[in-house]
Amino acid sequence: MTIAQYAAVLAKRWWLVAICCLAVGAGALIASKLMTPLYQASVLMQVTVRTGNNLADYNNLLASDQLVDTEATLVTSQPVLSEVASHFPGLNASTLASRVSATTETNTQLFKISVLDESPTRAAALANDIAQTFIKQQDAAIQQDNQRSQQQLQQELTSTEEQINSVSNQISKIESTSNDQQQISVLQARLKALQDRYSQVQEALVQLELTEAENGNFLRIVQQASPPSSPAQPRTLLNTGAGLVTGLLIGVLVALLLEQLDTRVRTGELLAQLFGYPVLATVWRVRSSEEKEIFNPKDHSGLIESYRILRTNIGFCSIDTPVNYLLITSSLPGEGKSTVAANLAIFMAKAGKRTLLIDADMRRPMLHRLFGVSAAEAGLSSAIMAMSQSSTTPLPSVSSSRKRPTEQGGILDSFLYETSTANLWLMPAGHLPPNPPELLDSQAMRNLLSNLADYYFDIVIFDAPPLLGLSDASILASRVDSALLVVDITRARKEHIRQSRALLRQTGVRIIGCVVNKQKEQRGGIAPYYYQAAGDEHSEFGSLTPVSHRWGQERQPGGEPSPASTKGIGQLSPVQPSAGLPATAQQQRPAAGQPLAEPATPAQVQRVMTSPGGAGSEGKGSPVPSRPRLARERYSAPNTWPQRESGQEPNSPAEPAETPIPRPGQRGSDITELKTLEMPSIEPHRQRGER
Repeated sequence: MTIAQYAAVLAKRWWLVAICCLAVGAGALIASKLMTPLYQASVLMQVTVRTGNNLADYNNLLASDQLVDTEATLVTSQPVLSEVASHFPGLNASTLASRVSATTETNTQLFKISVLDESPTRAAALANDIAQTFIKQQDAAIQQDNQRSQQQLQQELTSTEEQINSVSNQISKIESTSNDQQQISVLQARLKALQDRYSQVQEALVQLELTEAENGNFLRIVQQASPPSSPAQPRTLLNTGAGLVTGLLIGVLVALLLEQLDTRVRTGELLAQLFGYPVLATVWRVRSSEEKEIFNPKDHSGLIESYRILRTNIGFCSIDTPVNYLLITSSLPGEGKSTVAANLAIFMAKAGKRTLLIDADMRRPMLHRLFGVSAAEAGLSSAIMAMSQSSTTPLPSVSSSRKRPTEQGGILDSFLYETSTANLWLMPAGHLPPNPPELLDSQAMRNLLSNLADYYFDIVIFDAPPLLGLSDASILASRVDSALLVVDITRARKEHIRQSRALLRQTGVRIIGCVVNKQKEQRGGIAPYYYQAAGDEHSEFGSLTPVSHRWGQERQPGGEPSPASTKGIGQLSPVQPSAGLPATAQQQRPAAGQPLAEPATPAQVQRVMTSPGGAGSEGKGSPVPSRPRLARERYSAPNTWPQRESGQEPNSPAEPAETPIPRPGQRGSDITELKTLEMPSIEPHRQRGER
């Protein structure tokens, strides 16, 4: 994890860090207040080593540092503390040992004896008594050692003196009897050696007595202990600060540990990090009183901007590679994928895109309920069955009460349902089969997609079943070109996101991103809102008219739009572009000498939408093209547009020549149209290349 990720984790769980910090700090404060105060008294002692000019004295000086450490250790020994404890009733040596400490002063011959006790007077008395008892015991030990040494030297002197007297008597006896000079010489040499030894021992005894006299008191008290005025323990301020720091560290560790153990996904940033693809939109969670507005939200609803953002970001994903067949799925059931698919299709249709919405969930379909279609009507399952039958087999009977999307018979016309939203058709799931995976993975499904490519739909949206636990979505993902994952952020899990990403990658489908659904509003964040121009009561209807059409219309005297501007979307005649400019840009450029075109007002847009031939009446008064096609697929006439409702020939004098249709894989007019529809410019007369 990076520093930014650590900071994000701590910012998300700041309350846990604060609770741990305050809890441990408060515990340390309370414990300090409940502890019995202890007073500390200290006595300062010195180790004195007297030196002379000889080498032995210098060695003693060098050993004085070690002697200080030795004496500081011996002062807390059991003999000293036992004798001191006997002087104070109710005190034992073990209790005293836990309250006594000795520390040396660096580069000095001093060490300090400190005692803790509930009473300041008793603490000082104990410290002084320990020092005096230690000095007394050390002096007694030194005197005992000196006496033992003196006794040994005195015994050696006596023995040497006796030997000297014995040798002298032998010499006198030989001289008086035989007068043997050789024997006398030997005895005289031995006598001399004994006399020298006697002198050395006598000198050592004198030196020992002198040293004892000089260094008899090498330990002395430099400063007596006095009763302290304030307790030394507990240190309330220090303990509280240490508790706060300890609690802070514990809180940080707990927050990081919980982040690693937490399998929930609650933010779009974490979702994008786990899924590996961007979040295209965030759909906000509505209140229970507004749940009826989740599907096809009305004006001034916060959900409108969420789906507009999703529609726009899908358009950006189509710049390099067109999104023609879009699969919308989720990890688990109940994450709102059907609602997102339906609303996305509605907003795509409102933007002027001819949209087909297919309910590919043949286990628990939902789209027929949202759009008010009977569950008994023919749908995707019936269409697949029809594709598997021979061409001579009659298609399933269709209720005559519903409207047909086309006037002339296409093989899939019987399974397409026109909705109340212009430019939007629905193919429900139909009768639920016992084997949905076999149907979706059959050759009949491939034939259905091939026939579907002959219809002039700008985008086909599939509402697929969940990915985990079912193979339907994986099979269908391998048949489409793009996939979108819907995630219920209130119950998303890390393992589910990772599994869904792995399943989609295995199919080879192009994953364009994910949608955060049911996101709760956060205080201080960007709240969902809807905004529009003051007095604009039909802002959503304005998106039904292509922007290029609004930009290119001319105004007649009196403020009314020209007759050409009242044509519906299907009635617009193609315009012959000039060399070097695309058709859309050429339509936006006014002729030389003419005034610049002005954007349509809301009232004008409403009149266009309610006119008999306007876009708002498409499917009601104007006929629908007989063979709608996907722009990226093959055409019967590769160099001409499909015949429109006007009935005129492509190269008739009334209309300019048709623009060649882009081949599959080229950046065709559908991308230009999407960008033109979704991004109106403030300056209508400016070309696309100048934006």
